Amino acid sequence: MAFEWDPITFINLVLCIIIVVLGSLCWCRSHEKLPLFIGAAFGLFGISHAATLAGLKNPLTIPLIIIRTLAYILVIIALWLHLKDSLILKETRQGWVDYFKSETTGTDDKKTG
Repeated sequence: MAFEWDPITFINLVLCIIIVVLGSLCWCRSHEKLPLFIGAAFGLFGISHAATLAGLKNPLTIPLIIIRTLAYILVIIALWLHLKDSLILKETRQGWVDYFKSETTGTDDKKTG
C-alpha cells in the first residue's frame, strides 16, 4: 500500500470532509434529513477518495464502485424526499389559502344576501 499523491483527489477529500461537517452541523440544528443524507453521501465519496490516495484504488475497485453508487443513491433519496416534502408543504399552504379565501367569500355573501 503506497500513498499516491494526487492534488485533485486530495482537494476532493478535503471538500468532502468539509461537507460532512457542515451537513452534520445543519442536521444537529434543524433535524432535517436533507443535510444529513448529503453529508453521509459525501462521507462515502470521501472514503473513496481516501482509498484512492492510499493506493487502494485497484485492489478495491468493486467495493469503491459500490461505495460511490451508494453515495449517489443517498443524494437521489435526499433530493426525492426534499421534493416530496416541499410539494406537500406547497399543497398544505394552498389548502389554507383556499380555506381562508372561501371563508372571506362566504361571509361577504351572507352579508349581501
